[in-house]
Amino acid sequence: MTQRSNGEREVRPFSASAVLDEVAEALTTIRKDDRLTFADMAAILGKSEDQAAKYCAGSAEMGLIAYARARREWNGRFSGGLDRLCEQTRPGMVNDHAATNSILKAALALSVALEDGKVDPEEVRANRATLENARDAIEAQLAKLAPKPSAGRKS
Repeated sequence: MTQRSNGEREVRPFSASAVLDEVAEALTTIRKDDRLTFADMAAILGKSEDQAAKYCAGSAEMGLIAYARARREWNGRFSGGLDRLCEQTRPGMVNDHAATNSILKAALALSVALEDGKVDPEEVRANRATLENARDAIEAQLAKLAPKPSAGRKS
C-alpha cells in the first residue's frame, strides 16, 4: 500500500475494492502509528486477531458493529479517507483536480498528434477515451454556471 498525503491522493472509483483499500490503508496507518498489535485491534473491533489482520490487508469486508467501534475509537483517522471517497465519487460531483487532469491529458494527446501539422482520424480514434473524458470534465465545469433553483421558493 502506498502512503500518500491527502493532496497527492488519487481519486478512485467507488467500488468494493476501493472501499476495502481505503479501510485497509487507514487501519494499517493507525496500527503503525499507535504501535498496536492485531490482538489490540481485535479487542477494539470485537473481532478475532485473524479478522483484524484481514481488515488491515483489505481482504475482508467489515461489518457495521466493527466499523462503528473503529469509528468511535479512531474517529476521522479511521473514517476520514472513506468519507472523502464517498464525497468525491457521488454522482454529479465535480472533482476539480481530476477534471483538470482529464483536460490536460487531452491537450497533451492533441499536441502530440498535431506534431506533423494535422490530427488524423486514427489519432482521434486512438485518443477517443481521453478526449471524451476531457469533454465530460469541461461540461461538468460549465454546468457550474447553470442557475440553481431557489430553495424554499413557492410558485
